[in-house]
Amino acid sequence: MSDPTAKLACDREYPSCTRCRKTGNSDSCSYDDSPAPSRNKQQRSDVLGQNRPVLTAAPAPENAASSAFLESYRDNHNNRPIVSDLTEHAGTWQLIGGDVDGATTIKERPAIKADVTELTYPPEPKPTEAVVFRGENYKTQYYGSTNPTSLIGHFPELRSYMKETIKHHASLPGVQKELKALDTKWKYEKPHNLPVKTADLLLLLPDQAEMDAAIRLYFDTLETMYRILHRPTFMEEYEQLQQDRTAAKPGFIVLVLLIMATVSCTTATDRTYVGSSSIGRERGSLWIETAEAWLGKQSKKNIYLVIWQIRCLLVLAKQMCRYKKKRMWSVAGDLVREGMAAGFHRDPSRLGGKISFFDQEIRRRLWATMAELELQASVERGMPSALAAIRMDCAPPVDIDDEDLRPECDSTQIQESPSHNTSTSFLHLCRHSLDLRVSLNSRMNDLTSDLPYEDILRYEDMIMSELRKLPSPTESNEDTTDRKLSQMARVVLDLQLRQFLVLLHAPFARKTEINSRYAVSRMVCFNAAASLIDQHWRLVQSGNPMLLLLRHDYFRGALSLTHYAYVSSGIQAFRWLINMSADLCFPVDHNALLQYIQNALTMLEDSITYLGTGFTYHWYISAAISFLRSQSQPAKPSALKQEAINQVVRQYYRVLASQEQFPRAKERIYSSRFRQGNPSEAERHFDVLDPGEMSLDDVGFPQFDPTVPSMDQYFFGDPAAWTFDNLWEVA
Repeated sequence: MSDPTAKLACDREYPSCTRCRKTGNSDSCSYDDSPAPSRNKQQRSDVLGQNRPVLTAAPAPENAASSAFLESYRDNHNNRPIVSDLTEHAGTWQLIGGDVDGATTIKERPAIKADVTELTYPPEPKPTEAVVFRGENYKTQYYGSTNPTSLIGHFPELRSYMKETIKHHASLPGVQKELKALDTKWKYEKPHNLPVKTADLLLLLPDQAEMDAAIRLYFDTLETMYRILHRPTFMEEYEQLQQDRTAAKPGFIVLVLLIMATVSCTTATDRTYVGSSSIGRERGSLWIETAEAWLGKQSKKNIYLVIWQIRCLLVLAKQMCRYKKKRMWSVAGDLVREGMAAGFHRDPSRLGGKISFFDQEIRRRLWATMAELELQASVERGMPSALAAIRMDCAPPVDIDDEDLRPECDSTQIQESPSHNTSTSFLHLCRHSLDLRVSLNSRMNDLTSDLPYEDILRYEDMIMSELRKLPSPTESNEDTTDRKLSQMARVVLDLQLRQFLVLLHAPFARKTEINSRYAVSRMVCFNAAASLIDQHWRLVQSGNPMLLLLRHDYFRGALSLTHYAYVSSGIQAFRWLINMSADLCFPVDHNALLQYIQNALTMLEDSITYLGTGFTYHWYISAAISFLRSQSQPAKPSALKQEAINQVVRQYYRVLASQEQFPRAKERIYSSRFRQGNPSEAERHFDVLDPGEMSLDDVGFPQFDPTVPSMDQYFFGDPAAWTFDNLWEVA
């Protein structure tokens, strides 16, 4: 080039610079060198070590983060390559010796010719945005990077396998349409009027034994994590309800209904369904809708404690019942914004004498609960948390048991007990890592952020530091001094941090090149994903299924292990072909790995048992297992694909075989008062036939025709939820 000032960051190599070679302009690359400084002056300066030329990367850094990393590396590493300066050409990018032709230059100085950044560190993975963007026009649903299904966006081989399986095995559409037909009938069959008066609310309460069992289960599980209720004061009012239901306050009745809704899917002993919803889920949905209707009738000015407890329990109950699950992030965000509008994010001590110490602590517990619910909903959806945009000075809850916190207490009577955990320890410990988790979620879901590997390692160190501070999730609960921190709370404390290890290292773990950096990331991802599944599995085996409905870590872990197994197999095969030594990636025990994924599939089946829905997640993992087996058994791909479909079909048949008759279902869900009145025309139409005997044509759905090639006939709603055709991928 004739103008040297136009060659930014030029390495001035001969016969052409790196930039011109990369852009295909080698022939036109030239230099108009200014006169070199005198030899004596140059040597004197070099003796002092001030002008020794140091190799730098030829291309300009893509962003400020990578530039900062490179500068940091230069400042802290003294063994970087330095060009000899013993000739008159010192200060240029030439080797010792004057005129050399291009062939000799390229042959004799590969280290100088190469990009030093690539020699020092492997290049950062080119960021590829693979998010789930469903729907069309204005009816779209967006799921960002931390959403568990986003990994499939980086796994085209699995997507292709899923699509081929769906296309060539047609046993799925029939059962899907049968179940959808029942859903449609039930939609017209069930009553739609909701009670808001006290007398009507009482009719929704079940018998005393069932109510007692549900409340006890709630306090033994979910309330050991999220502190929404104050047990002593709640139980005092609950005893009054037992003695005289007619004297109960309507707000307290709604509170009891929502408590039962949070555990309703797991308390039913007989697993029966109406359409694609279990009886327990239908009851929970009724109580949720009742609470929303009652809450909508209340004054927005006269807010009291029960209103805030109902608002928190509504979010928790909706998650546990998968009630309108696509709205969970919005619902949890609304709760946080309502809390902020009421000043919950500011420490209540600022109110001075306007609030008692007891109410200060309850506010701190409620705000901590709101924050945790909203943050996890953001991670699951792949969206930034509302907490990332605010500053809050609300102190963490005091680590004391409910029995030590009474309405008449003041701050001088309260003492934290550092010697053992309490019923509030979960939220107290969560606060220590809240800022870190909010930051991680924001960085993971930031469309413009590209984390350098050094930032990833720094974040990993911070996560591991927080994990080491936690009580072990697997330690025995026999110690009576530690009985207040449940096994479930211990597990969630670990999971909510460990999930980010998978998310942080995933961009490097999915690289197929042989490199120590990628191998470390694959090991971290493997260990973290296996731990996610294993901790869920142990909790389920102990008889506690709550986390199956509350969180999706086991699903995330199963997808990560599937991708790990596929990438590792390819690397091992490649290493064998070129006779390379093993890198840091330890050998994959595929049987053990498949067992982890199979455990996740079993837990997804349990989730369907409790809810009656959740077939798409089950399909993803069923297809993943089939895909992995096809890699080692290429001779029978069709049989493996058929088995993957059959596993999903069996779940549909299991739900279809346990359908409750609509009259019986209404008796179990609704009181007789709600079944009074004349049925509508639609209801009379559906009452003509027994629901189990009606055909698809009775509700306007044509029977499945295997000769029609259109994929739309396979599924209801969006077919791409099963085939991932709607993936928006931006490189």
